[in-house]
Amino acid sequence: ENCNCDVVCPCLVSTNAQLTSKPTQGICDVALVFHIDKGNYGDVRLDGLNVAMVAHTPGPMAQGNWTAAAYIDERADDRQTEALGAIFTGAAGGPMAAFAPMISTNLGAKKVPIKYQIDGKKRSTDIDGVMHMAVEPL
Repeated sequence: ENCNCDVVCPCLVSTNAQLTSKPTQGICDVALVFHIDKGNYGDVRLDGLNVAMVAHTPGPMAQGNWTAAAYIDERADDRQTEALGAIFTGAAGGPMAAFAPMISTNLGAKKVPIKYQIDGKKRSTDIDGVMHMAVEPL
């Protein structure tokens, strides 16, 4: 997870209830990237696949009105794409289902090449024309 806030995401680290603090830039542009080392959805194996969810919120996240899109690893076959879509739209339940009611504009999902790298404790993702993101602990 990485957002456009100046320092630490106030949506998650604040004395206020989660997702209720105002983003430091007034708006929030956030990317959530997932690399699945090993996993499945029912009988569909998802090992080694990557997914990115990107969102824009016009103010505190809990106020809703998000615009969101998903990017699914181009290596996913049809069954894997369907499974990842169910998981990351919240249709399958789980943590992502909590975000679904806050999304007012869903731009859908697109299959793309997603480059995910691990270098020590640093994690980085590249999606050509969409994002370059890297995070590492302090």
